[in-house]
Amino acid sequence: MAVDYAVIVVYLAGMLAMGWWGMRRARSKAEFLVAGRRLGPWMYSGTMAAIVLGGASTIGGVGLGYQYGLSGAWMVLTIGLGLLALSVFFSARIARLKVYTVSEMLDLRYGGRAGIISGVVMWAYTLMLAVTSTIAYATIFDVLFDVNRTVAIVLGGAIVVAYSTLGGMWSITLTDMVQFVVKTIGVLLLLLPIAVVKAGGFSEMKAQLPTEYFDPLGIGGETIFTYVLIYTFGMLIGQDIWQRVFTARSDRTARWGGTVAGTYCLVYAIAGAVIGTAAKVMYPGALSAVCVGGVAVVGLMAYYGILANQPIYYGLLSSLAVYVVVSLATPPTDAAVLAAWRERVAGRESSPSGV
Repeated sequence: MAVDYAVIVVYLAGMLAMGWWGMRRARSKAEFLVAGRRLGPWMYSGTMAAIVLGGASTIGGVGLGYQYGLSGAWMVLTIGLGLLALSVFFSARIARLKVYTVSEMLDLRYGGRAGIISGVVMWAYTLMLAVTSTIAYATIFDVLFDVNRTVAIVLGGAIVVAYSTLGGMWSITLTDMVQFVVKTIGVLLLLLPIAVVKAGGFSEMKAQLPTEYFDPLGIGGETIFTYVLIYTFGMLIGQDIWQRVFTARSDRTARWGGTVAGTYCLVYAIAGAVIGTAAKVMYPGALSAVCVGGVAVVGLMAYYGILANQPIYYGLLSSLAVYVVVSLATPPTDAAVLAAWRERVAGRESSPSGV
């Protein structure tokens, strides 16, 4: 246990040290917000993979593997697919805009108050991401050290805020790279093979578990569809994701570096599901808790009248309908605004001051 404490303390201290280093390097607005737009393919791929594969993806992916088998990979798979779509179809155009935020981009495209409204939406979206990531942080502290959850949340949150605000995107990029290396070594190179061997290999896993654990669609078509709506499309709109795109050295780096990161996510998804499936063989009892939790959630939803996935579907459809109707019912974007947008997308507009 002393070794565990030492490793965590060194890791957290390292995160703060990187924040201090980033603070010394960030000498301009561009350095602080988008790392000077100087990230090459290696650092860009690492930071992009790290931001989309947080604690929720790692712990959640393994948990889904434990509960559903290999089909538990779908949550993280849809994250990877979204990142691939962003990288292949949009990232080069985004990088050429030379902006700092999604709100700034929308304001550039539509003018008016689009930036303010989108900023509020991005704030709500980012808040939800922060909540899930902080919960994952607290869960790890609970399991390793039996620390009070409130204390774990405060400690973890304070450290993350500290290194982020100290050095901006340079600090975040460095910590992302550390996390990327830790995840690669810990999950793919160590935990995955160890879990499979401890479970007796794939043949023993198949012998011990029901056949549905090896059904690629065992988690259910509706659940997969929901993951696509939430995570695949979510990758296309997240300020945290786009902020990384803004750091790319070139549009080519954004496209190919993001493609590598998306492919890495697909591998990571399968690894997490396999680890969870192996854990099911080794620890067949952590199921009673899953069942009780599932029944409790279903019971509370029935009692309070919450409509499970339906709000997601209705929200997306209504947003699409309103977008089309309002676009048709209102005058087109001012010609000067649209011309400036097209120049920026084409990469012909001069870079903003401070870049």
